Amino acid sequence: MYDRLQGLLRCPITSGTLRKISSREIEELNHQIALGKLTHYDGTFVSESLESGFISSDNLYVYPVIDDIVVLLKHLAIVLVGRESDPTHTLREEKRVVRNFYDQIGWKEGEGVKNVFVDALRYEDLRPVSQEYIHRCHLRVKKYLKPEGQYLLDVASGAVQYPEYLRYSHGYEYRICVDISLLALKEAKKKVGGRGIYVLADVTNLPIQDNVIDGVVSLHTIYHIPEDEQGKAVQELYRVLRPGSSAVIVYSWGPHSLFMKLSLFPFRIKKWLQKRAQVWKVGLKNVCLKIARRKPQMSQHPKARPYFYAHKYSYFANRVWGFSIEIAVWRSVNSRFTKTFIYRRLLGKQILRWIYQLEERFPHFTGRFGQYPLFVIRK
Repeated sequence: MYDRLQGLLRCPITSGTLRKISSREIEELNHQIALGKLTHYDGTFVSESLESGFISSDNLYVYPVIDDIVVLLKHLAIVLVGRESDPTHTLREEKRVVRNFYDQIGWKEGEGVKNVFVDALRYEDLRPVSQEYIHRCHLRVKKYLKPEGQYLLDVASGAVQYPEYLRYSHGYEYRICVDISLLALKEAKKKVGGRGIYVLADVTNLPIQDNVIDGVVSLHTIYHIPEDEQGKAVQELYRVLRPGSSAVIVYSWGPHSLFMKLSLFPFRIKKWLQKRAQVWKVGLKNVCLKIARRKPQMSQHPKARPYFYAHKYSYFANRVWGFSIEIAVWRSVNSRFTKTFIYRRLLGKQILRWIYQLEERFPHFTGRFGQYPLFVIRK
């Protein structure tokens, strides 16, 4: 494992190469940790002893390996003597929100549901009537990838939660799962096993050498990155690609999807009216309680969600990338649409087959105006 990774990974601080830490160095580092002498790059003290890890080529930064997961987050680098830590280099709040959501909620099994994560229960339509359509859309990703190669990079792999996701790496020697969530990588390891390489990292600062990856997939990832760093993340995917290879990104236009705006407009009005009615109802009740000299009701906390920001089409079309981005379709309709309009007794499966056929015939049009575009980057 270590010999393979030394030519693949790089230091997220210096961009230099990494080498395996020797057993003698591990012993000395653990001695310094026990004495409270070592800190992370963000200034926090190192409390856990090391079993194995990597060290930067300048011998200044150490990155532990925990349960076969390489920790290559910049702020968690262990700073050795001769270099000061930098408390300003902490994880951005938006990224911390995403990490905490998936560590604490998203990658946990749903209550009373085995082998189904909360993420899927919240954001996907898992009804049988929609499964054929969703299955075929998942498989769309594979046709834009090289059929085989050494490394497939799965950026923000999550728990690799759908069976179709595993097919993307069938022709590759190794699948590199990168995620900011430690729980995600532990779950991914259960699916991918020994053919996986697991890296805890920030996708806007991929700790991977240039031009070494044969294929990249990034599924529902970029819109969870801070809006001003999404372009940087896309550039990183291109940087690590080997010439002649491609990267596939599944994005969302969010509220900017023309198809969803038109089809769901009456329901948006209904939802807005319901919210306003609820606000008035709570307000009126609190006024009555105040008159009765009782404590008003506190508003309920909103349901925890990961950070989300969807750029408009113009962000991708007008930006100077240095490479071309082809827009196709992943899915033109979202789960709100299917849950609203698609039912088994109302020709639901047939309607979704028609939608799929329309997407296949007009991939750019349905990707441009539908909900989920599929970006293809070739190098």
